[in-house]
Amino acid sequence: MSSLSPKLRDKKLSQISIPGTHNSGSYPIKIGSPMTNLDYYLSGLADQNGEISPSLMNFVRVVGPGWTKCQDYSIAEQLRMGHRYLDLRVYCDEDEYFLHHFFVGSNLTNELLNIAEFVGQQEEEVVILHIKSVANCDESSVRRLLQFIEKTFGEKLVRSPREVDFIPTYGQLVENGTTVIVAMSHVQETEKFDWIWDDNRIVDPWANTASEDEIRTFVIDKMGEARQAGTLFVSQVILTATTDDYMAGLTGSGPTDLREMAQTLNKEFGRWIGDLKQLRPNIFNTDFAKKSLIRKIIDMNFKRGSKRKMKGKKRERRKKDD
Repeated sequence: MSSLSPKLRDKKLSQISIPGTHNSGSYPIKIGSPMTNLDYYLSGLADQNGEISPSLMNFVRVVGPGWTKCQDYSIAEQLRMGHRYLDLRVYCDEDEYFLHHFFVGSNLTNELLNIAEFVGQQEEEVVILHIKSVANCDESSVRRLLQFIEKTFGEKLVRSPREVDFIPTYGQLVENGTTVIVAMSHVQETEKFDWIWDDNRIVDPWANTASEDEIRTFVIDKMGEARQAGTLFVSQVILTATTDDYMAGLTGSGPTDLREMAQTLNKEFGRWIGDLKQLRPNIFNTDFAKKSLIRKIIDMNFKRGSKRKMKGKKRERRKKDD
């Protein structure tokens, strides 16, 4: 993203096409990964008496990881590939912080240190950390997490805008040396931690469908709606599997896991992404995106022909150097 032209760097962050990952910390999930003990997950497995049969639990432990893992690469690798928006779901286990998606994923403390290393080396890269939920954590645990984030990123944290309709430009953030945005909901101490962006500043409608056609319609419709000033907008180009999908995968009549389902969607998305240029693209959230799709999302920032001109200028400079 740091290769953006000077003209584009004068645009607000809400006017730039940015690649991102969905459930960014789910990449380590595999068969044998510990399950979270969250009621909103487990309640869906319980019978009328509120009990979960051992056989169903065993089924979930074996089949579940393939449908809850949303990424193949570590967060450090996601950043190197070009992603700049990270979807983080925090889960506390005693004194440790993890990322999760039904199953426990990566260690959040380590991830934050890796992100800090990346932004320290890439000073013109803006990274958005969207902490979408904090589960199984008491107030003191949340406070310690915020203190760790503050200590880890320090002056690179972007202060929450005071004006409700304000979004900084890419260039302003880079020039100020503040390149890490942290958005989070339900935080009581926002005055003390004035760098926390309210979760309401990131609008991310979810289609909740396993249909590729419905995703396309949903994304286009939502992008075309009026947007509230002072917000970032996430188009979630992701599929949500159903029980029928799980069973189809087991019988061989459908995708065997979320990766296979997502890769089919990503190919289709790569074909119709060009239709979105006139709809004010901003952040795109995906599962298992390959570099070619990430490149297409970034290229939406350039007008048709501008990339060709840039390549031509680079070739001219090389000739002069020779």
